[in-house]
Amino acid sequence: LPDNSEVVLNAGSEIEYKKWFWDNNRNLSLTGEAYFKVAKGKKFEVNTNLGKVTVLGTQFDVKARKNRFDVTCFEGRVKVNYNQQEIILTKGQSVAFENDSKILFKTIQETKPLWTKNEIGFDNENLSNILEEIERQFNVTIDAKKINSEQLFTGKIPLDNIDVAL
Repeated sequence: LPDNSEVVLNAGSEIEYKKWFWDNNRNLSLTGEAYFKVAKGKKFEVNTNLGKVTVLGTQFDVKARKNRFDVTCFEGRVKVNYNQQEIILTKGQSVAFENDSKILFKTIQETKPLWTKNEIGFDNENLSNILEEIERQFNVTIDAKKINSEQLFTGKIPLDNIDVAL
């Protein structure tokens, strides 16, 4: 970004911002998922269709897909605004919201998102959400009509081998 902040976008994701006014208004819109390393400076905000994240620190991940909003803080602090709720996350904390309610607050050990290392990690995630992520990452369509998509899965899936992922 113009202030030397770094953004890594996950598959099927995009950001928009105004370059010409960036120094005074570090505000961007995110569709999908991105990992941020924010340079020191004025307020930095990430807006999604599901919620807003205001940077109080430097490294975090934001995912907004369908009705699911996940934020993970890897360094510093971030303020998460979602549906009239405000939560401050510090290093090693993660929160997820789905269908207008908080569904998961947890502590993490990772120092950056697994997807930046060609893996995706899931913790008690519905199989339907996992299949959607595999479809997005590998640009495939999966027929899951005969699969119980409400099953829960915890584990890691590689992003560099579709056969192993499936």
